[in-house]
Amino acid sequence: MKKIFLIFITIFFTSNAIAEGNKFKSKDIKGFKKIRISMHNKKVNRIKQVKKSDGFPVYEGDTSIQFTVNREDAGCGDGTSKDLECDGKGNRSRQELHLGNMPLKNREHIYEYAIYFDENYESLEKGANVVLGQMHTGKSVKGCHSCCHFWSTDTIYKGEHHYSWSSKAAYSSEPVIIGKIEDLKGKWTHLKFHVLWKLDETGRFIIYKNNEVIADLKNIKTLADTCSSGYFKFGIYRHNTINYWTSDWESLQDQTVYYDSIVFRKPKKNEKLKNK
Repeated sequence: MKKIFLIFITIFFTSNAIAEGNKFKSKDIKGFKKIRISMHNKKVNRIKQVKKSDGFPVYEGDTSIQFTVNREDAGCGDGTSKDLECDGKGNRSRQELHLGNMPLKNREHIYEYAIYFDENYESLEKGANVVLGQMHTGKSVKGCHSCCHFWSTDTIYKGEHHYSWSSKAAYSSEPVIIGKIEDLKGKWTHLKFHVLWKLDETGRFIIYKNNEVIADLKNIKTLADTCSSGYFKFGIYRHNTINYWTSDWESLQDQTVYYDSIVFRKPKKNEKLKNK
């Protein structure tokens, strides 16, 4: 009987440890109800809350969140996923926080965050892409494709690596340029996205960089076709790294960025887009 009881206790605490291991709490994130580590199984967690007192960069307050991704950081969502639900070794790797699914259709939201590219951050080559923040489509509606309402990426633009914003819903041949990666390294950049979520072309998207408007997109679709929900993800998601795998895998370097002051909120009365 004692042996059975000990086995029960072991299973109970082990299962709870696994369940709790996916959660992430931080005072640097406000307004999001459910925060968890994305695709966390079968990989090392390299997401850490770090302190200003220890010499780490912090935008405001005492802490920020450090994300470091390694070429081995492929993982699965729940440990029982099919291959298509996992990051394939040699082609994708990530360290991201999933900030919970939310209804979007006909709603007006403000999202803010500060990002800091580590001084040693190096952009990827060989056709690889690095996503550093995305509003992914939810799967609540039949026919909603697995794509992003919008994303911010380290991408090549006019021959140089830039941090830029793009939208699959409001497709445009030109991304919104936030800044050259080299110019953003070693300092904080604060971003604010004010969105009126619409499935038709009555939406709006205003992007602020360090409190200055860098884009005001009017009369556009802001939701991908048929999809009325989504979830925000922060961190580093690297995909199409297969050319490193087939040529020189060891040359695929680690990358580190910091996030701080991640906020989701409703606009105040004087901020509402219908008043503008």
